[in-house]
Amino acid sequence: MNKLSPLANWIPFRLEKNPEGWLLKWLHLGGKRITEPFFDETINYCRSIQKRVSRFESCSGPALLEAATDHVTALQPGAFVFHVSRCGSTLLSQAFAESESCISIAEAPLLDEILRCTEHDPSIDNAQREDWFKAALSWMGQMRTGKESTYIVKLDSWHIHFYEVLRAWFPEVPFFFLTRRPGEILASHAKIRGIHMIPGMVNPLLLKMGVLPEFRGDFTAFGSDVLKHYYQELQAISALGCRFNRFFDYSKGAREMLESFAEFTGIELEEKMYERLKFHSKSVGLDFETEPEQPDLSSKACQGAYQQFINAF
Repeated sequence: MNKLSPLANWIPFRLEKNPEGWLLKWLHLGGKRITEPFFDETINYCRSIQKRVSRFESCSGPALLEAATDHVTALQPGAFVFHVSRCGSTLLSQAFAESESCISIAEAPLLDEILRCTEHDPSIDNAQREDWFKAALSWMGQMRTGKESTYIVKLDSWHIHFYEVLRAWFPEVPFFFLTRRPGEILASHAKIRGIHMIPGMVNPLLLKMGVLPEFRGDFTAFGSDVLKHYYQELQAISALGCRFNRFFDYSKGAREMLESFAEFTGIELEEKMYERLKFHSKSVGLDFETEPEQPDLSSKACQGAYQQFINAF
C-alpha cells in the first residue's frame, strides 16, 4: 500500500508533445478501483470528479513518470493480452477485473502514446521509450489496497505489430494472443467501428499497410486488409516458438478462453469471473446473447491469412 506517499492513487493518463517539450497529465483515482471495460472510461469518470474540485489540470514533465519506484509500491505485469479486436479480449479483462486481487488495465491511451512517441519526436531512443513504458505500468499497477496480487494489461489491437519491441522489454512475461474468424469481427465492427477500422484514424504504417489503397468508402474492404496484416503478423510470431506466447481462438468459447488464460498465466480463477461471462463484455447490465450468424464479408486474402495462421498453431 502507498499510505506514506503524497502521490499514492495518482496515475498518469496522457502524454502530449507541445512546443516546450513533453507534457504528462495526471488524474487522482481516490478510492476507485479500475473496473471499466476501457481505461478511457476510467479517465472520464475521474476527470469529472477532479473538475468539481478544480478547473486546473494536474501536469508534469516526464521526469516524474520515471520516479515511480520512489513514490509507489507496484506489481509488475503478470500477462499482456494481444488481440485482433472483437474477439473476447474485453470480456477476458472484465472477468479478471471482478477480483479485488487483480489489477486489470484495458487499452490505456498512455501506453499507446509512449509506444508511438517517436512519431512526434524521432530523437527519442528505444531505451527512453522502454523506461517510460515500464514506469507508466508501475504507476497503473500500484498496490492501493494491499489485496492486489496479480496484474494484467490488455493492449490495443495494433500493438500486435509492436511484438518485437515488447518481447524485448518483457522477455519472460506471458503474452496471450486472441483471435477470431474475420467475418465475425467485421460483422461486429459494422455495428460500431473501432478507430483502426476507419481509414486514416490510425497511422497505416502502424497497421503495416504502407500507403493506403483507394477504398472509396468500403469499410469492409479496409477492415479485411487490417485483419489480413494482423493474421500475417501473428503467424510470424507463432513461428518463433516462444514458450511465453499462447494463442487462443474465440471460436472455442468464452469459458475455455478464461481457463486457457488462467492455466497459462497461473492466475487463480474465482467464481465471480465465470459469472461475468454471462453479461455483455462492454456493459455488465446486459445479458450476453450469442450473435446471429452473418455472411462472411471478409476478403479472400483475409480469409486465407486467417486460415494459414490457424493451421500454423
